[in-house]
Amino acid sequence: MNFIYCLDKNYNTQAIMSFYTLNKFVNETINVYVVHNKPETLIDELKKFNFNNLNFKFLKFKNEVDLPNLNNSHVTEATYYRIFAINLLDKEIEDIIYVDSDILFNKNPTNEFKKCLEVLKSSDFTISASTIGRYKKVDEETDRYFEYLGMDDKYFNAGVIAYDLIKFHKKNLSTKLEQHLFTFNKEARYWDQDILNTFFNGQYLELDRSLNNSVALEDKKLNLNKVLENSTIHFAGKTKPWHIAGMKSPLGSHFQDIYLETFKKKYFISPFNKLRHLKELLNFIVNKKDYLVENRIFFIIKSIRALFKF
Repeated sequence: MNFIYCLDKNYNTQAIMSFYTLNKFVNETINVYVVHNKPETLIDELKKFNFNNLNFKFLKFKNEVDLPNLNNSHVTEATYYRIFAINLLDKEIEDIIYVDSDILFNKNPTNEFKKCLEVLKSSDFTISASTIGRYKKVDEETDRYFEYLGMDDKYFNAGVIAYDLIKFHKKNLSTKLEQHLFTFNKEARYWDQDILNTFFNGQYLELDRSLNNSVALEDKKLNLNKVLENSTIHFAGKTKPWHIAGMKSPLGSHFQDIYLETFKKKYFISPFNKLRHLKELLNFIVNKKDYLVENRIFFIIKSIRALFKF
């Protein structure tokens, strides 16, 4: 099987955790293609691990164009890598699974993905993804956004996408998608995900939710055991498990357990921005009973260090 990840060095840690959980559960060799702006930073980290089931192949994206919205503090060049990633692959590859760097695996996903690809290849579609919104089905705000984007069907989460590359290349979709990126003249709320959705406009095969199980740490009704029944965990929402506020959720605590298992160190903390991180740190100190943290002093020290490293 073939997987592809697209990231920059800011997501090296999350990607390694994703690799770790994938390698842990699969029982066959997986080709893992990685599009990275500074691949040497991730390669150096990977030398510390023995991912014997993963065959890594690095692809460096060389940006020679002006990408939109890079002046936005939340948008980096890596945001658009998956738009260009398919064109970087050898044309002989017949199919591939795109995976976001912050996705963890709870079990072996290969059989589910193989079934998905089998159905995809026998269909008229070129990709398979999980729907998260439908026009005229959810609420007025969603409908207004669909109308603004010029979409008339359904909207998928781009965290996991299965590609039938034979049909994809035959229809020259890589070039057409890149052209769409530069002709799209609206203010995208979700950047590359909006670009992908306005391009395909509902023309995709439904991906089983287990393969892109998006969960939000803000969800107080979240049942961790039910989450772990799925093949994947995809951290949606504004609060991530590497934020201080993420430790209010059992899912955030689970993420930190995987971090400990992967790196043999406690607590991975990476701020969203300095101001929000400081507010979360003060809230943790004042309302410590709300957080699922064992070694509070050590957690505070790491949080302070993260503030100065940002």
